[in-house]
Amino acid sequence: MAVHDKVRTIGPSGLEVLDIAVSRQSTVEIKEPRDILALTRRLNGVKLDVVEDPNFAGLKLRQTIPWGSVRASGSEGLRIVYRVRTGRDVTGDPEF
Repeated sequence: MAVHDKVRTIGPSGLEVLDIAVSRQSTVEIKEPRDILALTRRLNGVKLDVVEDPNFAGLKLRQTIPWGSVRASGSEGLRIVYRVRTGRDVTGDPEF
């Protein structure tokens, strides 16, 4: 359904929510900085899941009911440039 390029800066908590998906599949891919963030997913609004790839995370439709999210942890002030794909635009494979 959509492809969005976004920029966020990690705040004092060391965590930044990159995407929240409600009943739709989505992926988050980090453009920069590569290989230094820790990504986690919140599945079905409850279960926390650590993502092995520090540059790419995906949420399947069933994982986003009632909602799912992807967040990054890193040092305060770190600028993150990333791409979010949703709906029919989700490829399932990293682009960068």
